Amino acid sequence: MNAEEKKLLKENTLAHQFTRAYDGIKHGPSRSSLYLIGGVSAIVLIAILFRFFYRSSESATSERWVKLDEVVFPEQLKALADDPTYSETPQGRLVRFKEARLALSNGLRDLAANPTLGRENVKKGTEIYEELAKSAGRVPLLHQEALWGAAKGLETLGEIEKARSYYQRLVKEYETSALGKDAASQIARLDSDAGKKDVTELTRILTPPSK
Repeated sequence: MNAEEKKLLKENTLAHQFTRAYDGIKHGPSRSSLYLIGGVSAIVLIAILFRFFYRSSESATSERWVKLDEVVFPEQLKALADDPTYSETPQGRLVRFKEARLALSNGLRDLAANPTLGRENVKKGTEIYEELAKSAGRVPLLHQEALWGAAKGLETLGEIEKARSYYQRLVKEYETSALGKDAASQIARLDSDAGKKDVTELTRILTPPSK
């Protein structure tokens, strides 16, 4: 092949490539190219959205922890409990635990001086603990507190058999823990003559006088 033929072949090859490129521009990209471009674009968009929402979520989570840490007064606690942004979050669950602890401790404190108010607070704390006992299973320490708080509250309200069931769950599920061992001793106390006498007396105190 002489130089002239080589030159002609090269020109024909370039012309063919130019024609293909022109046709591609004129007719648009192929379906496979569109799929590839679309797939890459979707991946990039998902990555950008994930990064944005992750950072937004991280910022919101930090803000909830800060507000929870700043709680000092019952009014602040109630405000967080009523805040919809705390619903179904770890911080919201801890707010509920704080509510239960406060209500139960205040109720037990007030029983002697004001049985009606004391009973209302004990009942409130007990109901929250019973609710938390259903949802705190993923965190053993919190689950134990919920079971123990529900048992104590129910016992105070005179619902002995229901209280016993929570003590029994503690023994069964957390036998070697401190609260599991305490629950076993509480069951033994309830079954003793002295325990039955205490329950009778507590029921008498909490029962409103007949008119």
